[in-house]
Amino acid sequence: MADLDGRVVVVTGAGTGVGRVLATRYAQAGARVLVAARRVELLEETAAMVRDEGAEAAVVGADLRVEDDCRRVVATAVERWGGLDVLLNNAAVPGRDMPVSEMTLDNWNDTIATNVTGPMLMAREALSQAMVPARSGNIQFFSSGAAKAVRPKKSHYAVAKMGLLPLTRTLALEVGELGIRVNTLVLGAVSGELVDAWLDRVAAEKGTDRAVLLAELGKDAALRRLVDPGEVADTSLWLASDASSAITGQDINVTAGAEMR
Repeated sequence: MADLDGRVVVVTGAGTGVGRVLATRYAQAGARVLVAARRVELLEETAAMVRDEGAEAAVVGADLRVEDDCRRVVATAVERWGGLDVLLNNAAVPGRDMPVSEMTLDNWNDTIATNVTGPMLMAREALSQAMVPARSGNIQFFSSGAAKAVRPKKSHYAVAKMGLLPLTRTLALEVGELGIRVNTLVLGAVSGELVDAWLDRVAAEKGTDRAVLLAELGKDAALRRLVDPGEVADTSLWLASDASSAITGQDINVTAGAEMR
C-alpha cells in the first residue's frame, strides 16, 4: 500500500465503478479525496465510503465538458486543502456504438468532449491553479485497450481514448522539469457495472448467452480473465507514489495481457 498521507487527490467519474474504487483506495492510503461527476447522489455514496476509511472527503457535482465546472472542481480542492497533489482523470463515456457511415455529430462530439477535452481541461486547471506553483504533482489519464485494438462501431471511442496518449507525452515534456509526472493507464475489460451493462445489452441484441459473451471478453487476455478494479487502483497508487519517481510520459497497460503494445 502506497503511503499518501495528507495528499490531496481529485477523482473524476467517482460515482461508480473504477472511480469509486480509486477514491476508497486512495482514502485507505491516507489521502484527502475530492470526488467529481455529474450524478451527485452517487458521489455522496462514494464520499461516505471515503469517510468510512477515516479520510476527509469533498463532493463537487460537475459536468467536465464545461470549462467553468473543471475550474471549479480544482478550485474547491485548493480552497479546502491548500493544494492538489494527484489528479485522476477517470471520467469517461462509451458513446453509442455505430459505424462511421451512420455516425452522428452529437455522438462523436460528446464522446470527444467527455473523454479528451474534459481531461485536458482538468489537467490545465490542476497545473495552473496548484501544481505549477507548487512545482510538484501527479496527473493520470485513463485510456482503454480499445484505442489500440480497434473494433467496428467504436471509432469515436477509440479516437477519444487514443488522444490521451499524445496528450500524456506532451504534458510530461512540458512539466517534467517542474517535478510533475504525467502517465496514462490503458485499461482492458474491467469487471463491474460497465461490463455488466454491455453484456446485458449485447446479449439481448444478439440473442446470445451472457456467459458466452463474458468468456469471449477474457479469451484474448494472456491471463484469460478480466481486470479487477482493485488492480487498476493498485497501479494508480504506485504511479502516484514516490516508488515510481522516474516514471513519466508512459502509457501503462492494465489489461491482463490483452494489450501488450
